[in-house]
Amino acid sequence: MNPQIKERFLELKLVGQRVIASSEEKRTKDLEMIAYLKSVMANHEVTDFEDIGFCYWNISDNYALLRDGHALSQNHSAFYECILKEDCGYLYWLVCDATQRLTLEKDGYSDWWWSVYREAISCNAENTYLFAEFCAHRAALYQNHLMSPKKECMAYAKANFETFLDKAKNVSEYPFYRLLHLTSVSKCFSTDNREIKELSEQMLSDLLHADAPCDFLVGEWKSFITPFGKRKCAVVGITSAVNSLIDTGEAESAKRLYYAACENGLPKNAYIEKRLK
Repeated sequence: MNPQIKERFLELKLVGQRVIASSEEKRTKDLEMIAYLKSVMANHEVTDFEDIGFCYWNISDNYALLRDGHALSQNHSAFYECILKEDCGYLYWLVCDATQRLTLEKDGYSDWWWSVYREAISCNAENTYLFAEFCAHRAALYQNHLMSPKKECMAYAKANFETFLDKAKNVSEYPFYRLLHLTSVSKCFSTDNREIKELSEQMLSDLLHADAPCDFLVGEWKSFITPFGKRKCAVVGITSAVNSLIDTGEAESAKRLYYAACENGLPKNAYIEKRLK
């Protein structure tokens, strides 16, 4: 990536500042980012495929943050055509983010998102990009009150995630993948909360590891094919487990797990603490 592009991207990206920024500040930054990345592509300042994909993905991501599903669908469609000319192994890049899926579904593009998800799976039966596939299945199973996905889509995603787990059973990240599968399906299907608790408790000691260095920008393909380090797996996994336990009526178990994790270095989470009151 061109160092000047990287520097400007980091200036525009509200990483770590989004929570405290005003709505107008967020909107201004998102629009500036979109305009900048579009100009970079129009002026052919990026020529490597993965750098071009990085621009497409972040344009889509900022449209998702703006909740503009129409513009997002147009950009994602162009990204899709770009990928097909290169290598369908990159199709998971299009369906690895839950916020993008939410925004597309909100504006009537649910069928399109699910068709790309299906195509990504069918084109990558021998896929070696396990982490990118994991991100796609996790995005497919994501739910919140703004979404009303079809039950058959959720069942399809659940089955795909289970097939993925069979492929991933010998990798070191398997317990993390298994935990995220259980917590992801908890809103639609019955889950084994005992296993959620056991896997989470096994990860408590991983919170004591130092954070693994990350040299990737948000949205880079390499960030979707490189598994999290031990500490980040534990942070993401335990946070998801606590929310899942709350969702399934086990607030006391969630509270015990959360505070035990905080003692081991889990960052405080205002959303969880509000839910535990």
